[in-house]
Amino acid sequence: MTLYAEVAVEAARGIARESYTYSVPEGIDVVPGHRVTVPFGRRSTYGFVVSVGTEDPGVETKPIATAGSEPLLLPHQVELARLVADHYWLPLIECIRAMLPPRVRGTGSAGSGASSRQRRHTRLLELATGRFAPAEPVTLTAEQRAAIDVIGANPVTLLHGVIASGKTEVYLAAAERALAEGLRVLLLVPEISLTPQLVQRVRARLNAPVALLQSQLTELERAQQWWRTRRGEAQVVLGSRSAVFAPIPRLGLICLDEEGSAAYKQDRTPRYETGWVARRLASVTGARLVMGSATPSVSTYHEAAAGEIAMATLTKRVRGRNADVELVDMRDEAAEGNRQPLSRRLVEAVTQTLDNEEQTILYLNRRGLATYVMCRDCGKSVQCLGCSVALVQHSEIDGLVCHYCGYARQMPAVCDHCGSRNIRALGMGTQRLEGMVKKLWPQARVLRLDSDAARGPDSYFRIWEEFSERRADILVGTQLVTRGLDLPAVTCVGVVDADLPLHFPDYRSAENTFSLVAQVAGRAGRDGRASRVIVQTSNPEHYSLRCAASGDYQGFYAAELPARKAFVFPPFAELAVLTRTDRDDAHAAASAREAAESIAAGLLKDGVDGIRVMGPSPAFIHRLRGEYRWQVTLKGDRLERARHLAPRGKGWSYDIDPVN
Repeated sequence: MTLYAEVAVEAARGIARESYTYSVPEGIDVVPGHRVTVPFGRRSTYGFVVSVGTEDPGVETKPIATAGSEPLLLPHQVELARLVADHYWLPLIECIRAMLPPRVRGTGSAGSGASSRQRRHTRLLELATGRFAPAEPVTLTAEQRAAIDVIGANPVTLLHGVIASGKTEVYLAAAERALAEGLRVLLLVPEISLTPQLVQRVRARLNAPVALLQSQLTELERAQQWWRTRRGEAQVVLGSRSAVFAPIPRLGLICLDEEGSAAYKQDRTPRYETGWVARRLASVTGARLVMGSATPSVSTYHEAAAGEIAMATLTKRVRGRNADVELVDMRDEAAEGNRQPLSRRLVEAVTQTLDNEEQTILYLNRRGLATYVMCRDCGKSVQCLGCSVALVQHSEIDGLVCHYCGYARQMPAVCDHCGSRNIRALGMGTQRLEGMVKKLWPQARVLRLDSDAARGPDSYFRIWEEFSERRADILVGTQLVTRGLDLPAVTCVGVVDADLPLHFPDYRSAENTFSLVAQVAGRAGRDGRASRVIVQTSNPEHYSLRCAASGDYQGFYAAELPARKAFVFPPFAELAVLTRTDRDDAHAAASAREAAESIAAGLLKDGVDGIRVMGPSPAFIHRLRGEYRWQVTLKGDRLERARHLAPRGKGWSYDIDPVN
């Protein structure tokens, strides 16, 4: 009896077809998950078996050429890939690619054995796999014990706990239970900067081998850690976004820390959201999922409040005390003659903190020296040649850089538009803030943590280590400093510009503002010392800032939900953004207009109601990397009903459940 295999083919990535049928020759054993070499057209390529059967396809088939000695993907991963592909309107091969490190995907074996050429090891990986002294047993509070019981009794649980309420201890206690049952554990964090502290705590608490999967590892290290996971050598897998696709046998517990973080959304194909994938992973494996945060997304909290998923709450801090949060109105500062970006109150607080030999975090979610360079005579800013954004001044190249495509140029001596020499760098990023801090407090030791300063495999680790060991007094950073860092000596936090997220055209702008301010404020007061948080804003009356200052999530949720309902945004609707890109602006616009009209007509013809077609409209960044972008947005319920109407072909991309 002839066996046939459905294969997702690498060379067919740009083709809408999901898989191709091949015959399985005698002597070759394959199961779903196997990497195989197959003929495709006039060439040979590789692919992955997604199903095997005996039913004759009714067409002539070519035989599989070769197959790996063992399947790379576990059975539940093939099923998960299908779910992800269906939800995000993707070819199956794109989802399978996301599950495999590049070296493993390309060769099928790289990293599976010891390497004689390996000369260096990432320090974070050494921390995860080296020797570690066990921690003293921890006595859980009554609330923590109750949370453990809720997690054990439900497939999906939202762990909603105030800052410093001991959510990580709940994860670790739940992990101990899973390990005792012979199951394995997946711990996910949104930011790489959170990983060193979590690695330390995991190694100290759980007597189990750990694998680390995150983008700061070298490609060889990622392959090696992937193989340790695939072979079951690691009982705990710890990582950031992509670790949700790790090949973990006998998975029993998934912990998603800081649920709702925008960092969990992948910004390139496949554009998955880690929380959504984690739920399907829990479903196909039978693992329990716990999602923890002091500031969960409105959509997730709405599910929990409606009883669709379980909720455990931690209302009390286990140590430390809440910092005093003060909203400083920068309009008053300007009226009183202070035109500097730091308010007098913040300068006073930082000075007092330095006098007390304590530490400060200053948060500003903009990189670079100046956020734009403008001609004072004609008002034009210096723009990227390929993107419709202003270039940002950076000190490391002594010039201007585009944060989207990487285009760089020298600071112009004259205006490109009018020839004036009246060119000025305006706005402030973390580099300029760092320089200002060093001038204001020359005796202070200052560090900066953003994606520019933290380039290189060990950069995050080095900056975190230096600050945690109190070899620096002030840490200036972007959103990398807002979550998870547990630093007892930090008694002062300054939010330099709390209004920035409010100005974005994003239905989650208020949610992001509340979350970022509440989270960065939580970095102070960890060990009980008197602490202060200064939030600079020109909108102190905005409910997101008022609620963040008082730590009132329920108040924010109650204020935010009516607007979501009135304008039909999640959790009251699903969203899908279909983007058309083209070198020609008019062609992109016309193509998007045709698609919008075709989808609307198709929905009417098929009798599909409850889905609204909006647009076309230019994307927020209209021109990106030399191509113009126009978007069609679908809003409603069960958007998969419109998938067959979505435009296909070169130039189209889909973002299902966009975060902005």
